[in-house]
Amino acid sequence: MSKETLSPHELNQFAYCPHQWYYEKIYGKTELRRLRKEHLATLGISGQSEKSNFVRGLQFHEENYRKLRQRAVIWKICMVVLLLVLLLGIYLVMRHVVV
Repeated sequence: MSKETLSPHELNQFAYCPHQWYYEKIYGKTELRRLRKEHLATLGISGQSEKSNFVRGLQFHEENYRKLRQRAVIWKICMVVLLLVLLLGIYLVMRHVVV
């Protein structure tokens, strides 16, 4: 570590993951990438199948949005069914009282 001061970016990296910051300082990004590719190769995982962070982020948000929409639709259906049951109950009670 040749620098004695840290940039705001480095502070942010350290706050996010001190281990990642440390290893990046010691080995550098290029060496870490090489080691990762080597590790994936020993596991039999192709590095070509990896998706970019942007694509993974898009998929993550699309999936969460889909789940949110499903919950909203289910919630609305439940509320309509509950309202119909409530109205039916009121109708039956009023019909019994009138008779």
